[in-house]
Amino acid sequence: MAGRILKDDVESLRRQADIVAVAGDYTTLKRAGSRYKGLCPFHTEKTPSFTVAPDGNFYHCFGCDASGDIYDFLMRIEGLEFPEAVEALARRSGFTLRYEELSARDRQAIGQRSRLVEVTAAALEFFRTTLFSAEGEVARSYLKERGFGRDDARRFDVGYAPNQWEALAQSLTRSGLPAEDLIATGLVVRTERGGLRDRFRGRLIFPVHDPGGDVIGFGGRILPGLDYGDFDPPKYLNSPETPLYKKTRVLYGVPQARAEIVRAEEVLICEGYTDVMALHQAGFANAVATCGTAVGLEHLRMVSRYAQRVVLAFDGDQAGVKAAERAWEAARELAGDGGGADLDLRVLVLPDGRDPADLVREVGADGMRAAVADATPVVPFVVRHRLADADLTTEAGRTAALREALEIVGREPDLDLRREWARTEVAARVGVAYEFVVRSAARLGVELDAHEGVAPVGPRPGGGGGAVGGVAALDRARVRREREALRTALQAPQWLPDEWFELVEDDFTHPVARQVFATLQAAGGAGVELTAVLEAAPDDALRGRIRELALEEEPVPLDAEVAAWRIRSLLADRLQAEERALKQRLQTLHHGRDREELVAVLAQLRELEQRRRSLTAVGE
Repeated sequence: MAGRILKDDVESLRRQADIVAVAGDYTTLKRAGSRYKGLCPFHTEKTPSFTVAPDGNFYHCFGCDASGDIYDFLMRIEGLEFPEAVEALARRSGFTLRYEELSARDRQAIGQRSRLVEVTAAALEFFRTTLFSAEGEVARSYLKERGFGRDDARRFDVGYAPNQWEALAQSLTRSGLPAEDLIATGLVVRTERGGLRDRFRGRLIFPVHDPGGDVIGFGGRILPGLDYGDFDPPKYLNSPETPLYKKTRVLYGVPQARAEIVRAEEVLICEGYTDVMALHQAGFANAVATCGTAVGLEHLRMVSRYAQRVVLAFDGDQAGVKAAERAWEAARELAGDGGGADLDLRVLVLPDGRDPADLVREVGADGMRAAVADATPVVPFVVRHRLADADLTTEAGRTAALREALEIVGREPDLDLRREWARTEVAARVGVAYEFVVRSAARLGVELDAHEGVAPVGPRPGGGGGAVGGVAALDRARVRREREALRTALQAPQWLPDEWFELVEDDFTHPVARQVFATLQAAGGAGVELTAVLEAAPDDALRGRIRELALEEEPVPLDAEVAAWRIRSLLADRLQAEERALKQRLQTLHHGRDREELVAVLAQLRELEQRRRSLTAVGE
């Protein structure tokens, strides 16, 4: 990096880049007219309210009010500073940035993420090159034994870390990368004597990418047959937490799997890197993996933007059961976090000692496909394992088991599913009548029957609400018309009637509408590019409102007649107010003393009424 990015390049990249492609890495977007819509990547929701405009490269969420241009999106979604967002976009767009010359201290302060990504990219190239060198024969042999060829390795950017303590550190520092940046990525540690030592040694290397494709961390597996000396390394080693890498927020294989996840409307989550590779090889390209941690809220939040059906491929032992329960807790938290969509969470129970890679090789693609299709919903999965450990031979044991099973079933939000599982998983397995289960559930506050149990807590349908009609309703109608007029000016200025040019700021009653109109006029009036309007806005809050108006869908088909009615109705309101003022003035005039003024006011009044009627007659 040579210094501050040239402003011309920032603007050129902003215009040339594709926000649909960038945002599409984080949520599924579908065309809606000239826009694209999807579930918001910044909050959980059931109905898509996130809208992207390719003509202008900006976005707005009508659910959480997140708004901005393509740089704002990257800054918000990845936690980047502005220079880092520009550089990240340039990398993925193949755009060559130019920089102003700055001092060494200034260069050090700019774009930490970009510097660290430069290090991880260089490390990846080192590992990949080493894999296909003579030194990497041991790693290639292991891959071959596992059934992976050169194409599989290249698809996932697999590499090899030499069985040496300083190979990577020496290579990267010789290329000019600062030692402190190597340390910050977790690839290198500083020894007690002040030297550098590689974190990964003698390992098959799996790079972890963010959704945008940047390498943010690595996982490494030791190789059989290598001599590690007196050192007894752990089988797997992952990057530590760094400014780039947060293991609770990343999944291995997302860039490779995203398109198939969207197509299949399903994601398969494993616990191993080679499991993902084997599943992709067998045709299950919707597989991803956690990176040494349990499936949590942020993992599910990420995949929920692409698909609602989530299948966990976990071991059938106690650890696998606990992992599934933790994932279920995270799914329920996600569903309650801002009204997020309920995931269809299921568990593919693996035979003892088998991982997904073993299973797909044993049963083949068709067998694996059937196993995934038959994956157990998470609630019955948890109930079965709890009951398997219960004592059902005694009355006390059955009572305790029934109570625990109903507590689990009661967490299922879908009442129909709750009843089904109470019948098939609880009553049948505990060995009691369903009617007894329903009565027991009622005593515990778990609703099963329409006439039993406790009603869900929350607002009543149709309850609450403020006053309707009267002045408040008229005010709301007026504000709605002002919004419609401004939306027309931003989205379809070609249909504005001549009366638009008669409007002034005082014709808008809502303070935000007044600000938007004033900003539009300051930018040059209706018809100028949206970027010019946004630049004229005094603050981010108003820019967000302008983007919202520019992206808001029209409730009715918009044409010249509809556009004209919107504008003319606002002008007619002004004329009507002027009429009222003249009529009040008439009441103060004397027909004898003020005859001349009286005649003039009456003439003005007739003229205003005629003009107003001609305006409001349009569209009647």
